[in-house]
Amino acid sequence: MHPWKRLLRLLRPDRTDIRLVIAFAVAIGLLNLTVPIVTMAVVNTVAFGTLIQQLIVLCLGLLVALTIAGVLILLQYLLVEYIQRRIFIRVASELSYKLPRVDLKAFDHRYGPELVNRFFDVLTVQKSSAVLLLDGISLLLQIAIGMILLAVYHQMLLGFNLLLLGALAFWVVVLGRGAVRTAIRESVAKYRVAGWMEEIARHPVAFKLAGGPRMAWERAEALTREYLEARKQHFRILLRQFAFLVLLYIVINVALLALGGTLVIQGQLTLGELVAAEIVINLILATFLKIIKYVEAYYDILAAMDKLGQLQDLPSESLTGEHHVAHSKGASVTLHSVSFTYSGQKWPALQQLSLSISPGERVAIVGPNGAGKSTLADVLYGLRTPQSGWVEIDGVDIRSLRPDSLREHVALVKGVEIIEGTVLDNLRMGREEISLMQIHEILAKVGMLDTIMAFPDGLHTMLWGDGKPLSLGQASRLMLARAMLGEPRLLIIDEALDHLDEQFRDMTLATLLGPDTPWTLIVITHSEAVARQCDRVITLLPPARSSPREVQSRAG
Repeated sequence: MHPWKRLLRLLRPDRTDIRLVIAFAVAIGLLNLTVPIVTMAVVNTVAFGTLIQQLIVLCLGLLVALTIAGVLILLQYLLVEYIQRRIFIRVASELSYKLPRVDLKAFDHRYGPELVNRFFDVLTVQKSSAVLLLDGISLLLQIAIGMILLAVYHQMLLGFNLLLLGALAFWVVVLGRGAVRTAIRESVAKYRVAGWMEEIARHPVAFKLAGGPRMAWERAEALTREYLEARKQHFRILLRQFAFLVLLYIVINVALLALGGTLVIQGQLTLGELVAAEIVINLILATFLKIIKYVEAYYDILAAMDKLGQLQDLPSESLTGEHHVAHSKGASVTLHSVSFTYSGQKWPALQQLSLSISPGERVAIVGPNGAGKSTLADVLYGLRTPQSGWVEIDGVDIRSLRPDSLREHVALVKGVEIIEGTVLDNLRMGREEISLMQIHEILAKVGMLDTIMAFPDGLHTMLWGDGKPLSLGQASRLMLARAMLGEPRLLIIDEALDHLDEQFRDMTLATLLGPDTPWTLIVITHSEAVARQCDRVITLLPPARSSPREVQSRAG
């Protein structure tokens, strides 16, 4: 979608307020005309020596007009502020709804947090739209009123209006060609620089290696050069537009003076009208020279909308389908010839994989790196859709289920995903029905209760994105506790147990494998000690080593 259409869609709910802003601008412009009118009347009053009462009446009239104009200016400013707030709320609400539902494949080749930085372009949309609504409209009205005044003085000056309109059309259509494209290119280059800075901050240890600082500087320099080149291309268009306005300013002034002088000599125009016309045309042309910064703001808005569009266009999971209803204590899992290949990859991650897991069964999945174990976990959780074959949970094809309904029954523990918030926030994750008693019980079972309660703020201790102040093993146990609190019917653990000390691993396994647990358990692991405690072990081999897919199963 073109950025202009995105902008119209974003501002559509505010169209009534925008019309009011324009109406206020027109009214303010008309009320401001009282200044020269009253000034002329005052001059005449003083010149002819009339009564002081007439002067007082004129001044009071001007006071009323300017007071009304001042009130309208304040209302206009207030309306634009409300529009800015609603723009921010609208974009933030849309993205906060969309991002949790984005299809995982959208992040296969892009780093999610860096991509989400585009959200900050909403500030550009806010500020630039405010400038255009408050000042840009006023400038356009000044130009329109000035052209009307010129046409009143003499029909020959109407030709100047047509010339100005033609020049303006040429300025926008011809000289402005490619400006939006170069503005977007400049914005892309800017975010590439920001993305590299974020990459440096994300891997502080890696960039402290012997060649790390040099690599950071060289890549930043290369990306900065790309940005400067993109900015140069965009500025070249702005410069030629501005140069044309300067040339127009010179030519029109000289031409008007020559034409006006001729008309005065011929008696078709008075000297006063010539002076007035010269003043008006200078005001119009001076306004033209100011337009360039508002046009640049307009280009910035469109570039910002293009960036916001990258977030708005992220593919979402389907929210259609049935709600899954099941009441048994554990879910059954069946894979029918499932194959999955990542975009751009030669070998499939999963190839013709078939297996069956009974309700309540505890299964370990082992195999070398690249065997597709984590991909299998994603498929079972509904994060990825196989290119062929299908998956059944409780005998129901998961493609026919709503993803949010499926995840009420299935939980996946994959890596450490700590949100910036309290321990309680990280455990509940919006599930306010989970009681503190349940939380204390689960934390005790994974050996985390004493650790958490030892912090000065207990469950209200703030955690940061990297898990601090928890260690990696403690953060992993917190992730396991988060999943178990939801009492899923299918619990998938992707190597989360491999990071734990033997003592805490055995403690956590005792909870996971307990006879009263409500879930079917799938544990992906490289630990023989973990695999031995499961009912069954399934070994996956990489597709490059076996074709068709080889699945080995042995009793636990």
